[in-house]
Amino acid sequence: MVEVEQCRLDDADSPARRLDQRAEPLVIRGGARPWPAVERWSPEYLTRRLGPIEIGYKVSSSNAHPDFRVQGLARMFARERGTLAHFLTLIGSGPASERSRYLFTGDEQFLLRRRAGQTSIDRDLAPLLDDLPAPEWFAHEQLFAEEQLYTMWAWMSGCGVRTWLHYDNNGCHNINAQIHGRKRCVLYAPDDLARLHPFPLGGANPAHNCSRIDVDRPNGELRIDASVAAWHAELDAGDLLFIPAWWFHTFEHVGDFNANVNYWWRPARPVWNVVAARQAVVDAAAAAQLDARDPAVAQTLAALDAAALHRAPQA
Repeated sequence: MVEVEQCRLDDADSPARRLDQRAEPLVIRGGARPWPAVERWSPEYLTRRLGPIEIGYKVSSSNAHPDFRVQGLARMFARERGTLAHFLTLIGSGPASERSRYLFTGDEQFLLRRRAGQTSIDRDLAPLLDDLPAPEWFAHEQLFAEEQLYTMWAWMSGCGVRTWLHYDNNGCHNINAQIHGRKRCVLYAPDDLARLHPFPLGGANPAHNCSRIDVDRPNGELRIDASVAAWHAELDAGDLLFIPAWWFHTFEHVGDFNANVNYWWRPARPVWNVVAARQAVVDAAAAAQLDARDPAVAQTLAALDAAALHRAPQA
């Protein structure tokens, strides 16, 4: 086990000032503590501010998100819709086993994103930006340049949620800001891709950026070898976690109510490693509009995947 390095923004020579050059995770203790959201974002406040808006949210048969413990893509990626007030009731009442079945993320509704120089803000969630620092803050704090910002997501959950082990497939660095509650995180370096057993290219499950390993219920060969370095971090309200591009990570949500905001930004120089190369295959297939259900396409993807994972293709 490796403990993620910690620092503070007000340190004279804080490593947070060089995030774009950093290849390992970093916890910035109290980095978000001055933000109004850290003081304000209780379920009661969010209900008063945005309760009537309608959102989509993830629904699992267990605490795992996505729910790869069940069969069928529809059940794995099940979602429902309702008001934010209703969602906050679902994650705030009843036994933990029930509350952990629900999760809201930017998959359903992004907060802000920038593409080709254009900024888009979700109209319903826009009031949340009043409680968060403007993108210029990150440039001022020398964490990353304002124009590098790619996407902002808000996350909300109850106690017990487990986000499945995965890497972010956008090639961006990520600052995960813990606004309310507490989370535990485990991260794995991209070089360990082959030993983290991702869902194969050309296979039935399209979540190619997710591991097949259930970290809470390892089974047979689908477990992480003890020789693989696991980087551990715990986040309290007001902490920031830097996740370098292409690193695998999984969170356990342990606060009664948890809220995070993710800031993804494009590295000044694209990060290249085996995970990036593998994702490039996925992106190229999507750009060419190839149908992975076509046996010839599936076979080609599987062969490329085997090369990326340093395995011999299956006969």
